[in-house]
Amino acid sequence: LEVVWSPSGDYATREASSKVKIFRDFKERHTLSLGYSVDAIFGGAMLACRSGQDFVFFYDWETGSPVRRIDATVKNVFWSDSALLCCIASDTAMFVLQYDKDAVATYMEEGTNEDDGCEAAFDPLYEVSERVSTGRWLGDCFVYINSNDRLNYVVGGEVQTLHHLDRRMYLLGYMSKENRLFLVDKEFNVVSYELLLSVLEYKTCVVRRDFDTAATILPQIPSEQRNKIARFLEAQGLKEEALDIATDND
Repeated sequence: LEVVWSPSGDYATREASSKVKIFRDFKERHTLSLGYSVDAIFGGAMLACRSGQDFVFFYDWETGSPVRRIDATVKNVFWSDSALLCCIASDTAMFVLQYDKDAVATYMEEGTNEDDGCEAAFDPLYEVSERVSTGRWLGDCFVYINSNDRLNYVVGGEVQTLHHLDRRMYLLGYMSKENRLFLVDKEFNVVSYELLLSVLEYKTCVVRRDFDTAATILPQIPSEQRNKIARFLEAQGLKEEALDIATDND
């Protein structure tokens, strides 16, 4: 019924509503012991199994062990390449969580078996009240198209609209050398929009509170972007820094 992948090349299949298997090199490694019905699975840093409108349960690829249950109506799950950030998209909002792999490793080593799994596996970072049609991570920045066909990105809970689309489109990828984000529509027409890598890197450093690196990136950002950066800093509670770089007196 479904096939999803891990970053290492392992994959999982959903063969029935209560039958999910994990494979490596096309050889079966685990059959998950499920006490519930599964209607969708999602790949990424952990395997996620969704049970209707009730919850999603995350499993460890290596052992097939249950890690964490989250009660939410889940439409999709997006993991960052670093495997440190996870975006759970629902019908009405998206929830960005930080994954604590050390807490999970300790939980697994201790052999603890809680009904909802490791409570410390995820820390909620922020919530955005928008429905995600398609999305992907670029570092700590989540780029997505919402249900109103707006191309947005969010860093640290601050949403920036890049473009208002005139039709339904889907994200293809990002070319950092060109500072271009590529999209495709149902007729396979490809378009691109500017998304400055320097802006993404700067905002990522600020969210991580790596202000020294952020200061080295700031000169690379065009002056016409400075007021937007200032508003971002203000939203992060950094009002003095925002005033320092703003070019608009207001």
